[in-house]
Amino acid sequence: MIAPLSIPGGWMWSRWQPQRGMPFNSYFFQTDGGGVAIDPLALEEEDMRHLRDLGGVTTIVVTNPDHVRESAALADAFGARIVDSAAEGSEVFPGAIALALLHGKSPEIALYLPEYDAAIVGDAVLGSPAGAFSLLPDEKLADPRRFAFGLRKLWGRNLRMLLPCDGYPVFANADALLGDLLYARLGAEVFRINLDDIPFVFSKEKIGRYSVSDGETGLLIGARKLGYRVADIPPGHAFCPLHWHVEEEEFFYVIAGQPSVRMSGGTLQCRPGDFIAFPVGERGAHQLLNESEATARVLLVGPNAPHESCFYPDSDKVLVEANGLVRRMVKAGPDLDYWDGE
Repeated sequence: MIAPLSIPGGWMWSRWQPQRGMPFNSYFFQTDGGGVAIDPLALEEEDMRHLRDLGGVTTIVVTNPDHVRESAALADAFGARIVDSAAEGSEVFPGAIALALLHGKSPEIALYLPEYDAAIVGDAVLGSPAGAFSLLPDEKLADPRRFAFGLRKLWGRNLRMLLPCDGYPVFANADALLGDLLYARLGAEVFRINLDDIPFVFSKEKIGRYSVSDGETGLLIGARKLGYRVADIPPGHAFCPLHWHVEEEEFFYVIAGQPSVRMSGGTLQCRPGDFIAFPVGERGAHQLLNESEATARVLLVGPNAPHESCFYPDSDKVLVEANGLVRRMVKAGPDLDYWDGE
């Protein structure tokens, strides 16, 4: 029977596997690009009618070679295309980003749904026992140690929900449960990463001067209160607009190159080994630039405050964040009276 998920437009169906002592699951999502089925199990005719009522299936995603299941039959029934691989970071279907999980039983893609702090995995992580996660036996994994380290890619998303296709889904607290799993397998090593192993992603905003390659660091190794990442700023580019925080005190550490830090009290020309502090308030306003002729590499560190206001003096904007639920960028002026509009 197809049942709704707590994700809008999301559905699942399951089949009990007595030899494994767990359910196997399939998922379905209604998207702007059509219906998407993931690792589809067999369906009763009533469930097929339900899928048709939901708009049908246009895409079938197979997370790994052992989860083909009833994909061919479902593709024939709906004329759907089958996706069995995807590049790291690509959008597999609207709202779902591919994460490549390597060195396991077989190459697998997990599907990350950032809007809902959720991810779907085939059998890279098992939802067993109920309310916890486990891994396949080491003898079934190509390289158990490298595979476990690779799962930090999921852990680094700070997930609320993790929906495995083998085992029981977890709809809350998935991040902590993943941390328990990885710590049990890797011990203290899970909290360390080398600069050479940080995955850098190139990002180019609409305004071309804000182009950087940066790598999330803290979330990958379990940091949740203190945020840190490493950024490579090309010559002639900037990491961020001038801004200052109300709650988050930050600092930068220059690893390589000669970046500049523009502050309200002047611009600092920096060199490797420099620490630069940014206290809260207007005195801590800062913008990271690279006006040199070589790439600069900088470590950026600051707390992850649940509630924050951030002011942008050059553009007279203010960013307001509240517990991850509200994020608004608005004009800071003109100032209004408390009773304005009442």
